[in-house]
Amino acid sequence: MAQSARSAVADPSASEREDALAEVRQLITDLRDAAQDGRGLARRYADVLQNVVDEYCIEFEKRAEAALARLEAVA
Repeated sequence: MAQSARSAVADPSASEREDALAEVRQLITDLRDAAQDGRGLARRYADVLQNVVDEYCIEFEKRAEAALARLEAVA
């Protein structure tokens, strides 16, 4: 009887332990997925930012060339 009482007490603990382990595994999976999503989002924003910087540089380069041409024409 003492053995069965110990088994009854051990089973809920084992069950709780398995539940906790499953929860930790799920948390690890969720964190890994979130990190991967975050890296993907960061790459997309970096691409967008790079495109914006490129566009501004091209536009300012055109304006600078035009201003330089006007200065050279006046000089």
